Amino acid sequence: METQDHAAEWSSRLERFTRLATGLLLMGFAGSHFLSHATGLFGLEGIERFGRGVIMAPWRTGPGRWLLLAALLIHLGLGLIALLRRRHLRMPAVQAVQYGLGLLIPLLILPHAVNVRLGYSFYSLDDSYYRILYQYWISSPAAGLTRQFFLMLALWTHGCIGIHMWLRYRPSYRKFNKTLLGLAIAAPVLGMFGIMNAGWDEKLRSVTEPGFAALHGAPHPGTVPAARLASLVSLSDQWRVAYLALIGAVFATRGLRQWRARRGAGVQIRYLGTKTVTAPRGFSILEASIFNHIPHVSLCGGKARCTTCRVRVVDGGEQLPPPNAIERATLERVGAPEGVRLACQTRPLAHLTVEPLVPASVAGDAQGVAFEHGGEMLITAMFVDLRDSTRLAAGRLPFDTLFIVNRFIKAVTGGIEAHGGYVTSVAGDGVMSAFGVNGNGAEGASGAIAAALDIWKALERLNYELEPELKFPLRFGIGVHTGLAVVGAIASSGRSSLQFLGDTGNVAQRLEAATKDRGCVMIASNAAFAAAGLNPGVASEHSTIVVRGLEGAEISVRLFRERESVLDDPHQPGPVGAIG
Repeated sequence: METQDHAAEWSSRLERFTRLATGLLLMGFAGSHFLSHATGLFGLEGIERFGRGVIMAPWRTGPGRWLLLAALLIHLGLGLIALLRRRHLRMPAVQAVQYGLGLLIPLLILPHAVNVRLGYSFYSLDDSYYRILYQYWISSPAAGLTRQFFLMLALWTHGCIGIHMWLRYRPSYRKFNKTLLGLAIAAPVLGMFGIMNAGWDEKLRSVTEPGFAALHGAPHPGTVPAARLASLVSLSDQWRVAYLALIGAVFATRGLRQWRARRGAGVQIRYLGTKTVTAPRGFSILEASIFNHIPHVSLCGGKARCTTCRVRVVDGGEQLPPPNAIERATLERVGAPEGVRLACQTRPLAHLTVEPLVPASVAGDAQGVAFEHGGEMLITAMFVDLRDSTRLAAGRLPFDTLFIVNRFIKAVTGGIEAHGGYVTSVAGDGVMSAFGVNGNGAEGASGAIAAALDIWKALERLNYELEPELKFPLRFGIGVHTGLAVVGAIASSGRSSLQFLGDTGNVAQRLEAATKDRGCVMIASNAAFAAAGLNPGVASEHSTIVVRGLEGAEISVRLFRERESVLDDPHQPGPVGAIG
């Protein structure tokens, strides 16, 4: 069974890689097309000589055309297979837009591809910008030009969504995402302006230059070129109808599968203490809950990235297939006892009884607490703690101690909020905060390091101000780490507070605890500096720390004993500008 799991996992990775590789190849072609169109800003001769003759030259070769055709068919086929596999069509809006545009693109691209590529390959029709622009700009601007512009936007938006979903958690992407967004907007805009400028040039030359319209315009009716062009239009229409039939077949197959599942003998799942439902064979327990409108918590959306959908199998567990590699790894990580399964990964083959371990009703009925709008993102966690608080309280009245601790908390929270961070908890004299919850991980990491420096400076100043009151200087530790976390609002009794869940905060807290043993003030992971795009000071000490509770994971870190050692140049460029 383990061999089958590895084979299934390898097959899934191969499919994802193939979909990504073909998608990137198609985006490369689209980008080349836009760049070629943009050369129309230099006129009709510019777009023909440099756009078609240089930029599009590799794609016009035999290998280039076959590679492009293979990438298009494979990418489209994998998309249709993924659509057919889905048990339901509930998905985030951005994913729905990507699916919709992906299904629409072939309908838009077929007339252009048949007219240009097949016309050139089989009928030796001119594939130059002269003929194409004449057709789209002069012969049929309302249909051809509008469809071409919409195709450009649809194809580019579909690809940009895919690239964003692929790169969204990478620190380097977070650092340059605004620049990439600007380029993504500029490419189609420049391409459209280039087409329009070259189109006006084409129209002017068709009026002023004798023989230009006859050479590049529509062929006269009854001629061989006119018959060939008409056959291409007919072929394009037939292929579009065939494509629509294919899409219809996919949705019809989905509908037939749903109908058979509802009528056929399914699997009975009894939810302990509530109700018994029937789900089609092949459905996961989570899909069965959705299918039968039973509330079932699943913060990660059924991707085995959390364990909120876990259930305890009360009866029928012996007939369940064993956990796959992903489910087994997730359950082992949280130390789940025997008999606990992830509802999103478990597909029952026979009747069973389960008990959801995170009931959807607990939040509202039992404690009035709910986790709202949760989403996984790259954040930076910072934990600051006051050391020797027990020694600080010795020999002081409680209110005197409270005054000092309150000044400490104000200095820490002020530095956090000044650099865009959110204070998520204050426990005694320890403050946990999160940066980058707006979705910009690079800015969050840079803000956290800037906040740590300001807090360090503010506490040095506080020590100076309270020197007459203190028998010893206030000592503190700072831990900073960047990683993935689920960020959302914890709602309770009508109030909500921002919180994040995952290992990132735990690591930051462990790093702060290690400052005492390592004899330093601040420990920041290399991941935090990498995400911020900043270089730690050369006087800092490189080390590794084993974080307990994370299967002995080693974190590569930097140790700082002096504030000046954090950054050699406090004004080095970073995502949020100068750090002082």
